[in-house]
Amino acid sequence: MSSNVIIGAWYVTPDQNKLSLNAKDYVIEPLAMAVLVYFAKNPSKVISLEELVDHVWKGRVVGDHAIYRIINQIRKILSEDTDVCYITTIRKKGYQLNQQVKWVDAVAAEVNKQRDPPKASLNKSRIFSPKPWLIFVATPLVALGIWLAASYLIQSMNYESIKPFDVVKPFSVLIGKEKDASYSPNGQFISYSHLPMSGQHFKIYIQSVDGESPRQITTEPGDDFSASWSPDSSELVFVRHVEGACNIMRISIKESSTTPQTVVACNTSGLANEVVWGPSGNIYYTDSLSAVDPYKIYKYSLKTSKKEQLTNPVSGNSKGDIHIALAHNRSQLAFARDKNWGATQVKLLDLKTQQVTDLFSLSGWRKALAWSFDDQNLYYIDKDDNINAYSIKYSFHKKVLENSDTLHSISSHKTEDKLAIMAGETGIDIWGKRLGIEEPESAFIESSEIDLYPEFANNSSDIAFMSLRSGHPQIWIKENNGKEYQLSKFSDHRVVQRIRWSPNDQYVLASTNNELYTIDVETKEYKTIWRSAHPSRVEAASWAPDGNSVYFSSDIDGDWQIYKKDLAANTQTVKVTERGGYSPELTNSGDMLYYKYHQDGIWKMHLDSGSEVKLVDDSNIYAYDALYARNSGFFYVAVSDTENVLNFYDLKTGEVAPIQVIVNPLIDYTVSEDGTLILYPKLLNEETEIKVLEKTSGRLLNGR
Repeated sequence: MSSNVIIGAWYVTPDQNKLSLNAKDYVIEPLAMAVLVYFAKNPSKVISLEELVDHVWKGRVVGDHAIYRIINQIRKILSEDTDVCYITTIRKKGYQLNQQVKWVDAVAAEVNKQRDPPKASLNKSRIFSPKPWLIFVATPLVALGIWLAASYLIQSMNYESIKPFDVVKPFSVLIGKEKDASYSPNGQFISYSHLPMSGQHFKIYIQSVDGESPRQITTEPGDDFSASWSPDSSELVFVRHVEGACNIMRISIKESSTTPQTVVACNTSGLANEVVWGPSGNIYYTDSLSAVDPYKIYKYSLKTSKKEQLTNPVSGNSKGDIHIALAHNRSQLAFARDKNWGATQVKLLDLKTQQVTDLFSLSGWRKALAWSFDDQNLYYIDKDDNINAYSIKYSFHKKVLENSDTLHSISSHKTEDKLAIMAGETGIDIWGKRLGIEEPESAFIESSEIDLYPEFANNSSDIAFMSLRSGHPQIWIKENNGKEYQLSKFSDHRVVQRIRWSPNDQYVLASTNNELYTIDVETKEYKTIWRSAHPSRVEAASWAPDGNSVYFSSDIDGDWQIYKKDLAANTQTVKVTERGGYSPELTNSGDMLYYKYHQDGIWKMHLDSGSEVKLVDDSNIYAYDALYARNSGFFYVAVSDTENVLNFYDLKTGEVAPIQVIVNPLIDYTVSEDGTLILYPKLLNEETEIKVLEKTSGRLLNGR
């Protein structure tokens, strides 16, 4: 029996692949435990990927992403201890366990002795004889108890009948990226979008579940996504984006060299459109009329060409209805409605009556839905990339796959309990480039996890940013000397987006849900600045130039407006805009730059007079975090269907100068105080693949 080990607040039992914290046990796969034990044997040492391969993988050929997956699995568990960061990424060197380690001898658990329960005695001299009235009262109570017990038993049996997915099989064989896997109704094929490593566009492929080579279906220019099968498995509908245009297309898979036909036009409004082939010759798809219009679900008849809007999410509160999943009997459509930019309400649309029913809520960024083969359960991906089943009839949730990969989509087999999933590591680092100098871009912040929303300090080269390194969104700081550390200690899985330094760099300002807060960079003290009443939101806050007040966006009065909050104690918020406002940016001359939620453009308001004027038409709120007042003007991102451009607007002359074309799909930019350096998140070259999940009785994943 090997020794156990205490790492920080965790008690680790290697023989059982178990970690314990506060009387709660967590089980990880054996390979992850081997990595953790190696870290524990080398505390405070910076361990490279090569060293892990040599000592844990024993020199076997293994890709970097496989190691990243194991590290992320360990970090995800250790992040349950929210007070500290256990494993630190040392840029370009490796990983470091930075908590105290103590080895202890393993002690066998004591076995509790079972004692016979005392026998009940029956006093024959006191035999109870019930009264007739008592029988009359007790009978319905007994019946109710039997009904409740039966209901509980049925629900328990249904819960136990949902087994975990315990077999994972690789499916796709092409090298590159895959998206949008979809089983054919006859169960013979899986369709998906594929982008080769050296390619420029996603194309539709189909591949037999029996292992035949994949066959390319579309070849024309553009990117093809979200393929959905006809009921007879002979055709596909899909979404095509080409040169700023969006169309729903239709193509037969039976004929070679078939040219797809345009079904109906859609819009390119920032998020991916989705389409499914429904009953009676109808297709259902998501679409948005503009970048500020929430996505809605539409029905289009392939027979009559009639288009009908089915859902109407409230404008100004969310991205709208962004993910759809059709039941196998084609009578219901499950969909995910984004609520307040991060929270999601999963709903059910009856395709016959068009009645919408609320099912449950989700938190996190990635959402995907799929029906079980019998339409009794709805599978979904949670914020930790686990797959869960939700019982439509009994309204309970059950985890069916505990996962450590990043999951992007799921699709279910029509007649067997199988899922096709699209999995792969997503890496986002922070890169930068000096303006006006002919030099290539370079990486400023790198890790094996997602880093976003960089923000320059005002008086130094320090950078604040959001990172998922500890398993959940936290605010991190990178100092000028290269040191990186976690500033926040959030334990509520909040979404961290826009970050702003105070003018003197003493605090960082951010918001979450209905709360505006600051964190002292030196002491790490957390302070709530203002909290709104639910269900209103607080977003996109900025400092006044003197640092004595903050400006922020809120929908507290039903529409998005900008408010001011003085930092002096017991002061009330002051409404600044009356005709809409979002994402304020203050200039040193006493003006405020801002967006409006429902209109394209950037406005300027003179705060003394309250007068406003529209300055540009070619931007919208999706570029809200790239608006920076610098020198005599401001930087902003001009958004169009063909390309996005970082521009500089001179407030003295009214002239607009293009700075650089943005090829990065993430339009979150920060500009240094002197206007000479920009930072932005950059997607790494990722590789995704399709896997098939199956179930066998009595055996769990990773031997558990």
